[in-house]
Amino acid sequence: MMSLVERAARIGALLGVLLSAVISTSVYADAPAPDELVRKLAAEMTSAVRSDPELQNPGSLKISDFVQKNIVPRFDFERITQIAMGRNWAKANSAEQKQIVTEFSKLLTRTYSNAISTLKDLDVEVKSTRVMTPNADVTVKTQMIGRPQPVSIDYSLINGPAGWKVYDVTVEGISLVAAYRDEFAGLVSQSGTSGLIDALKKKNGG
Repeated sequence: MMSLVERAARIGALLGVLLSAVISTSVYADAPAPDELVRKLAAEMTSAVRSDPELQNPGSLKISDFVQKNIVPRFDFERITQIAMGRNWAKANSAEQKQIVTEFSKLLTRTYSNAISTLKDLDVEVKSTRVMTPNADVTVKTQMIGRPQPVSIDYSLINGPAGWKVYDVTVEGISLVAAYRDEFAGLVSQSGTSGLIDALKKKNGG
């Protein structure tokens, strides 16, 4: 049976094609609403991949640079890691927390990079926005089209000093963070925080 982490990795591969639809107020400070920002950035990033043959090649080294520049800054990896860790986050010391964020970020980033080349065949439709906390926490509901069946993808975003950043992505009702939470809890229970760090390093080839 496929583990939750393996399932999450497959979900992550699907997510990679849409991660350019994340917003940053530093880019569009005067944009009226998160859904409009998502719509505009999705169109611009899709255009970038379609116009650059190197970004359409899964083996291209340019994809890594593209992800680091356009995707990584849009995600709050520390918050993502904290949520995935749950109660175990407070049990880790500051050095361990930093290591976990670093390794988990690498894992997610690599997964996203593996799917960027398929963006040329897909489009994003923004369906609606659910406000959790006015001007602070929203969920932008989108749909990925270009496959036989459209795929619903919801982005949860938090507004902070650096602008809007994603802290969770839900694909067809499955939360990326939740998919990792049980796996992380199991690893910490079996081997402690150091065991989780070692497991992440192994997945990253370290």
